[in-house]
Amino acid sequence: MSIVSLLAAIALSAVAQPEATWLEQEHDFGIFLEENGKVHCSLRVVNTGNEPLLIVKAQAGCGCTGINYSEAPIQPGDTSSVEISYNPSGRPGQFSKQVIIFTNTVPKRSTLEITGHVIPSDKTLDKQYPLKAGSLRISQHIIPFGEIAKDDSRTLYLSAYNASTDTLIVSVAGEKTHLKPAVVPDTVPPAKVVAITVHYLSKYAPLWGFNADTISVSCAPLRQPSSAQAGNADIMVMAQVKERFDQLTDKQLQKAPVVSVDCGEQISLDISKKNDVISRTIHITNKGKSELFIRRLWVPIDKGITIKCNKQQLKPGKTATVTVRVDTSAFNEEVINVPLTLLCNDPNKPQTTIRLVGIIE
Repeated sequence: MSIVSLLAAIALSAVAQPEATWLEQEHDFGIFLEENGKVHCSLRVVNTGNEPLLIVKAQAGCGCTGINYSEAPIQPGDTSSVEISYNPSGRPGQFSKQVIIFTNTVPKRSTLEITGHVIPSDKTLDKQYPLKAGSLRISQHIIPFGEIAKDDSRTLYLSAYNASTDTLIVSVAGEKTHLKPAVVPDTVPPAKVVAITVHYLSKYAPLWGFNADTISVSCAPLRQPSSAQAGNADIMVMAQVKERFDQLTDKQLQKAPVVSVDCGEQISLDISKKNDVISRTIHITNKGKSELFIRRLWVPIDKGITIKCNKQQLKPGKTATVTVRVDTSAFNEEVINVPLTLLCNDPNKPQTTIRLVGIIE
């Protein structure tokens, strides 16, 4: 062989090689439901070289990603594809996964990527967002403010999740003088979270002690027709409004009112029959040096028990009479055991609990 022929053969062998040209190296599955199972896509490759192209192996980052491809040689000019699947089971939320393809080319590695956002199934959502309002899932049934001083204000929030593939419009109702609910933002894209806030102004709360209010959260699809469901849900807002004593001076504490109740820790209703009406009287005395305010007398049930107090303000040394009436027909149990709570402005004893106890034959 002549030198020229040898050099030509060497030059020809130098350029005779396969080349992988990918028509797609990325695929976005978009937003889809976990309950629909695996999703699949095909990413195509063309052999733009002049020798057969081989996919030697493929490697995924985790077991959630499946890869399928042909091991047959891809002739120059031909097209093949790599099938990639993603299993969303138990994997809610946004994902990005890479697949490495090894070929007989230089370089030998190609990187493919799949992305998407999985909307959790009901079973998965129930753990984090147990309350349903149509396609909107809400993180709590209750907003508990706990104890809050009468002249304080506080803001709490909970989150809500759009568990549909369509945009939702969210609104909240139930505003009162002491309660200011809001939703931000009010338009929620699929698989996104919205904040529901409640601002509590305790100085306007209707009651001392325990207060319970209800706000209602509603949602509706932005566009029709839609696979998203409209709906609403009620959320309870609870607060324990307390007297503020931390700003009293030592002199004011020495001259503070002192509450005294003559019945001890319980009121005995004795043994009664099913349709009896029992009446008991107790006395509240102010043994302090300044005026005593009876803020509230209440029981946690709204049937069968009435409470009347003839005075709400007691000067030092004065007494109020409290009449408690119990209608046993309102009770299904054989035993009555109900707490009666007295709230007042005695800094050493702002709350007194007296139990109403009795037996129904």
